[in-house]
Amino acid sequence: MMEQYAKEAIENNFKDALASGKLEFKVVNVEVRGNEHFINDYQLYTKALVLSLLKDGKEVKSKNLTKIWEYVRNKQRYFNYVTEEVNSLLKEVP
Repeated sequence: MMEQYAKEAIENNFKDALASGKLEFKVVNVEVRGNEHFINDYQLYTKALVLSLLKDGKEVKSKNLTKIWEYVRNKQRYFNYVTEEVNSLLKEVP
């Protein structure tokens, strides 16, 4: 449900940023060979939603949205949280 909510929040609220390539939504399975590094990179211990800011193809900032666990039972709060955090990160993108 968390992945579905995140995808829906981003697709509904950031259509232009997605279409322009300014924003990208990716689902990563850390159990797939080659993706294990994400566990250490983001200090993951369970399912997570991580925002990552790239400049010139390199990550310069990331944020693990840990409150998704608090809000998963309230879709609107979940959407609001994800939307606010993505908006905050997008302000740093030229």
